[in-house]
Amino acid sequence: MKIVLVRVAFLLCLSIVFLSACKKDDFDTSSAIKLEFSQDTILFDTVFTTVGSSTEVFTVYNNADKAIRISSLRLATGNSSPFRLNVDGIPGREFNDVEIAANDSIFIFVEVTVDPNNQSSPLIITDSVLFETNGNLQDIDLVAWGQDAYFHSPNNNSGGARTLFILPCNDVWNNDKPHVLYGYALVDSGCTLTINAGTMVHIHPGSGIVVLSSGSLKIDGTQSSPVNIQGDRLGEAYKDIPGQWDLIWLSNLTVGNLLGTTDLPGRGAQNSEIKHAIIKNGNIGLRVDSVYTPGQPSLRMENTIIKNMAGAGIALNGADTRIYNSVFANCGGQTAIMLYGGVYKFYQCTFANFWNNSNRQDPLIYLNNYFISNAVYVRQLDAYFGNCIAYGNLDNELTLDSFPNAAAGLFKFHFDHAILKVEPSFPTSNPTNYTSILRNANPYFKDYENNIYELDSASSPAIDAGSSSVLLADPILNFDLSGNIRPQGTAPDLGAYERR
Repeated sequence: MKIVLVRVAFLLCLSIVFLSACKKDDFDTSSAIKLEFSQDTILFDTVFTTVGSSTEVFTVYNNADKAIRISSLRLATGNSSPFRLNVDGIPGREFNDVEIAANDSIFIFVEVTVDPNNQSSPLIITDSVLFETNGNLQDIDLVAWGQDAYFHSPNNNSGGARTLFILPCNDVWNNDKPHVLYGYALVDSGCTLTINAGTMVHIHPGSGIVVLSSGSLKIDGTQSSPVNIQGDRLGEAYKDIPGQWDLIWLSNLTVGNLLGTTDLPGRGAQNSEIKHAIIKNGNIGLRVDSVYTPGQPSLRMENTIIKNMAGAGIALNGADTRIYNSVFANCGGQTAIMLYGGVYKFYQCTFANFWNNSNRQDPLIYLNNYFISNAVYVRQLDAYFGNCIAYGNLDNELTLDSFPNAAAGLFKFHFDHAILKVEPSFPTSNPTNYTSILRNANPYFKDYENNIYELDSASSPAIDAGSSSVLLADPILNFDLSGNIRPQGTAPDLGAYERR
């Protein structure tokens, strides 16, 4: 009997030791305990009404040597709050008994959705996250800017990306509120989409603007109020991220092509104009397809910047364009590609590419005069670059792709006073194609890493290296992209900017 009691006592002691070993650390219940936070205010950039924001995150630290228990973690305005929380993977607006181990931390993710308010000016939305620990109350402020917008989408709702829908004929987008686009907005044949000065256009991933054959796009920005076209994520982290939306396409498609009732394309979008626009962060900034009509340009572009494209900046396919004082920069593909012939005139333009998001293989400028579809089709190319800069971080930034043995005159191009980045063996001595070329001369851009392509140094070889006769092509060239006056009767600087 005595032996049995000893064994029982031993087992009881062993169980107590085992349970003690398995028991969690005691919680620190001291009223002196304070949480630490990675930041005291969470700021959101402008959020469009009905559209979820980007996710912000902060960290909550327990620097004590014992575990703590947050008895209440909640949004101050409760279930009515436009903000939403996710605490270590669990969504909600209120949490109880949240534990943090000794010298450990947890992550809290925050999102916000703003209700429509029919106001053109931004409004501020605030709330706070409250933490109650051992009787101590602490908080983190939440601050977001919200703005109502015009939403263009299938069935006029916020879903349906990648879906085609036709805009009202001769639609006009004004600048009283931003315009947010979901899906592919079609400008019908015979119709025009006009985007007025100062308008902000935000395009969702997998979305874009497609102008059908015989339709037109009119972007009518001004020097002081340019039109901005970019993605719909406005957080600081997204301001220079390429590939956030698809493209703007001046197409030769017809409704019959889209419905599959005909295989024959149309003549292409006609008489489109783009003035003072900033187009950035998409896949292709602008694509122009056209069976061009001599004397009737597909596109006139003035004082426009196309930058940060995952693919091409501007893709011209058998079109007829006139482009002045514009910048094409920082693209994963070509900044300007001209395929299948066409007529392309560039005056006082800057082509620059220092892309560092991946291993870029494509040159700045690509010229081509043919395509293959069951047979070879060779079309006339007529490309002119007057007072331009073409410079980047590849050894060769120009590709000439003429079909072998094409008839004379089907591959015409002329760089008239230009900086060209080319390999040492690349010939630029033929006066028919090259006049006053500065080979591989660094133009000394002000800050190419931040897409600023003004001339920085007074010793830039681009200064006073242009031809004054190029300015006679159009009165718009009397001023540069920034609105500065170019000198009359003397040599202007190369590129879109005149150094002051």
